[in-house]
Amino acid sequence: MAGQVPEPYLGHLRFIHKTITDAGFECYLVGGSVRDLYLQKTPKEYDLTTSALPTKIKSLFQSVIDTGIKHGTVTVLIERQPYEITTYRIDKDYTDGRRPDQVEFGQSLSEDLKRRDFTMNALALHILSGEIIDEHGGRRDIDQQIIRTIGSPINRFTEDGLRPVRAMRFASTLNFQIEAETKAAISKTSHITAKISVERLQDEIIKSLVGAKPSIMIRHLIEMNTLSLFVPDLVFQIAYKANEHSLEALDNLPKQNLGYLIGVWAYCVHQKLTPDHWETILTKLKFSNAICKDATFLLTLLHYPSPITANIDDYLIRKTLLSPIKKHLSQRKLPILGLWPVLECLGWPYLKQCMALWEENPPLLLGDLKINGSDLQSLYPSLPKQRYGDLLNQLLDQVLLLPKNNNFEYLSTQCAEIIGNL
Repeated sequence: MAGQVPEPYLGHLRFIHKTITDAGFECYLVGGSVRDLYLQKTPKEYDLTTSALPTKIKSLFQSVIDTGIKHGTVTVLIERQPYEITTYRIDKDYTDGRRPDQVEFGQSLSEDLKRRDFTMNALALHILSGEIIDEHGGRRDIDQQIIRTIGSPINRFTEDGLRPVRAMRFASTLNFQIEAETKAAISKTSHITAKISVERLQDEIIKSLVGAKPSIMIRHLIEMNTLSLFVPDLVFQIAYKANEHSLEALDNLPKQNLGYLIGVWAYCVHQKLTPDHWETILTKLKFSNAICKDATFLLTLLHYPSPITANIDDYLIRKTLLSPIKKHLSQRKLPILGLWPVLECLGWPYLKQCMALWEENPPLLLGDLKINGSDLQSLYPSLPKQRYGDLLNQLLDQVLLLPKNNNFEYLSTQCAEIIGNL
């Protein structure tokens, strides 16, 4: 299985392994990377565990960062590629529902694997021999696509309130089932999950969105009332079963723009909640300003009133949809090509008409007009500058009605008429 690791990672890992074992210590690849290799996936990162203390690891390698040294973790850099190496550990009591009160370094790999969260994450791999150490039935559960804690799920989740959320995320990214006893323990330990920071919840939501089935995590978050722990003032859309189309769309969305993904995620969670209300919630969940802007913008499009007739007037499309779209994309420096596929997945009823009109490259914003404030000052020096904005907006409205009107001669003539009526 080690042979599945691509270069340069395989070479780096063999070098790390040899350096540590030549010094008389054990070293194994461990955790999610071994799970992914067993699933015949290429891991995104490679973590190792060792019998050597962090101080020893620091003495063996030239470039080492103290990323979590009090918990036994340092990061070794090989050709600028980071590899986390953690000393065998025995975690003691957890009183804050997140971190062990104290960490005791262990003497064996077995002790270290026993403290991990799920059986599928308790696999270890000997880099050189290819031997897999599986003391908790991890391969069996992976084969059966089951997420199961090591030992009592109540105990595991009481130790760390993030673990239930990780179980939901793994269910979505791997398309696995959470084992019945493990799933039941999620609700029973919700008071512990409530202790985790919103940043950790947000991070797990993001990880689920870039995986295979983010709809699964939404179902779990609502079914088990986990989301309510962090947004208690919101009554969630329990009727999400009737929203299958949006959930299916979420699973099939392109993954390029995280803000759009969050917007669709919010739409699936509560379809009727206003974009402004969702912006407040997303801000409370500590999503970045950019993500909040993209998400609420998309929600605004999705909340646009459904068409009464098959064809909406082109002027209204340009004024109420294309103009806001262009304004948002310009402010965020985003391409239009990233938006159309998202709206297509959602079956947005205005997509075809919007795309056709957009291709005509019509003037949509004040900056697109063939006349500007400097022109107005030259043509009408006595006109107060505070009237420029109203005048230009009236001209823009005429151009939105008939884009061919966007020429200097027509617009300057219209200026004279508008000013004469002021």
